[in-house]
Amino acid sequence: MKSQRTAFDIGMYDGLDTKYFLELGLRVVAVEANPSLVESALIKYAPEIASGQFVCVNAAITPDGNPMDLVLCGADLGSSTIFKERIGNLAPLSSIRVSGTTLANLIRDYGVPYYLKVDIEGADYLCIMTLTRNACPDYVSFELGEDFAELVMHLQSIGYQKYRAISQCTFRELSHMCSLGRRMQERFLRRIGYRSPVDVRRGERRFVAGHSSGPAPWIDNKGWHAASTIIAEIAAAKLHNRLTGWYDIQAQKY
Repeated sequence: MKSQRTAFDIGMYDGLDTKYFLELGLRVVAVEANPSLVESALIKYAPEIASGQFVCVNAAITPDGNPMDLVLCGADLGSSTIFKERIGNLAPLSSIRVSGTTLANLIRDYGVPYYLKVDIEGADYLCIMTLTRNACPDYVSFELGEDFAELVMHLQSIGYQKYRAISQCTFRELSHMCSLGRRMQERFLRRIGYRSPVDVRRGERRFVAGHSSGPAPWIDNKGWHAASTIIAEIAAAKLHNRLTGWYDIQAQKY
């Protein structure tokens, strides 16, 4: 009997990605440092916990798996982080001591996932840089940050061959977002006072902009590039100030 595919939701936040993964029939191992968000998930997904389809780990991803202080962000709980400087003026509330873990520990306890989604406010590299050729998911997603090129090159070195950058506001691929037609459309919409929708339909589902990683990488299997191409594409978008909003980088092994 074929085992159930597993998704790691590292940085569960409000659980929208977890909900989507569960609806896809995946077994989900979610990691969230904020205990209040974990408490909500334990109540909401009690049936899935009982069936073994959902596991929630209340911990932060840390360099050595030891406990660390989590700075709570009053403006957005999803922006809470182990890096105090990232909060800035986003209404930091307080710091709480939270348990720590590592991706290696999670893989030891739950196996290598089919899909690894990481969004942990500047600490994504703690997961991506510890992946090895012998323990790497089929698909990976992480938030695009200043270290994106280093992370892409590491993934390439362990066997990942295809990449794309996905807007977390529209769930469209970067080359689509930077096209002349798209830029003209956005300029016109801004002039008439149009605001981007809170939720976006992609296929048969709606995804909440800024709160979801969007369709799973294997659902819409288009727009993939080589590592060198995606690095150059992102660099060009940055140079011309076209990289607006949040983006995730997705990687595929085959």
